[in-house]
Amino acid sequence: MHINSKDNPRIKLFRKLLTSKKARDEHGLFAVEGARNCVDTAYESVCGRIKVHSVFYTMSALKKYENTLNTHNLFSCVGPDNAFEISEELAAKMTDEGSSQGIFMIAHKVDLPFSSEKIDRNGKYLVLDNLQDPGNLGTLLRTADAVGVSGVVMTDNCVDLYNPKVVRSAMGSISRLDLFVTDSFSNAAKIFDDLGIITTAAVVRNGEDITKFDFNKPCAVVIGNEGRGLPEEHSDMCQKRVTISMQGNIESLNAACAGTIILWEMFRGGSRG
Repeated sequence: MHINSKDNPRIKLFRKLLTSKKARDEHGLFAVEGARNCVDTAYESVCGRIKVHSVFYTMSALKKYENTLNTHNLFSCVGPDNAFEISEELAAKMTDEGSSQGIFMIAHKVDLPFSSEKIDRNGKYLVLDNLQDPGNLGTLLRTADAVGVSGVVMTDNCVDLYNPKVVRSAMGSISRLDLFVTDSFSNAAKIFDDLGIITTAAVVRNGEDITKFDFNKPCAVVIGNEGRGLPEEHSDMCQKRVTISMQGNIESLNAACAGTIILWEMFRGGSRG
């Protein structure tokens, strides 16, 4: 099927989802753009991990990426009535980036409400509390996906999981991870505690050195806001505290850097002191 007008309802929906959290919440959908991001999401849809609503593409994009990406999955993840060829001009108007790669997608949200029934009591989790930078969230999701966490829990005051900058920097990891959003940090901490999963606050100072911490046990590491870190009351709710020891001239790392180091240590084994 062909779409040439920016006033087409499907195109209008895509743009709303790209620019409005309210629209994403109302429809339960989010926008994906970029060739690799869309192709990866299509593959995850074929594997049953996410549901795709519709796909948009230019013919030149299909030809450009046909030998480097599995573009056939774009048509396997939706029926023929939900795959739309668009013009180059329309693609340029749809993008939120400087230039268009010619492939776009609307997908269904994948996050789950946080509850004990969905948690692996032998798992390792990343918890994000009031994280605000989209790039940091996307980077941490991608890193969590790379190391193999059991899931990522976000408080509902974090930046929107489906913000286009998050979706872009996560590079398909949103559809591969178990993602949870909770409106109560204290409730999440209690559920982890009740399941025997050790809640561990990442703090700038006065925590156990992460290279000596025993990450072999089930745990949930909590990372706070970029500027303020974790509120003291939330740190107090955690059973343990860990710190990245600094040998140079700075006090702390940004949330994405710190989280990446901690995630690496979590899956390296821990307890090597």
